[in-house]
Amino acid sequence: MNKAQVEGSISIGYIMDEAAKFASFYFKEGDPTLPLNEKQNEVYLDDIVDDDMFEIFKPPGKAIGAEGKRYLADNEYIAAHLYVLMNCPKVQPFIDVFVTEKRKQFPNLNDKAVNAVTDQEFPSWFENHN
Repeated sequence: MNKAQVEGSISIGYIMDEAAKFASFYFKEGDPTLPLNEKQNEVYLDDIVDDDMFEIFKPPGKAIGAEGKRYLADNEYIAAHLYVLMNCPKVQPFIDVFVTEKRKQFPNLNDKAVNAVTDQEFPSWFENHN
């Protein structure tokens, strides 16, 4: 460290730190020389290998706070069910089939109407389709 030009030493240290962080993106598990600064509630689930589990059920992190149970209201359950279905990549081909069928059945539906029909009818269609 150059005590006569502290600012230069600080900036060099900052540049070295930033370069090391940038380079760590090119390593599979990061640069092993850098400390792993996990946040308080951050957990990595890379060790879970279950190819049949949908990605949406492999969330990063863990729950915080007190454990508790509550039942969802009907509208909450419907919204959660729809959210899960619409955000699972493995369900996307079924959504495409459903939308295609609805567009053939009702050719005058615009995109907004198709989305509304999908939100209302797709979960039950998907359940009965298999």
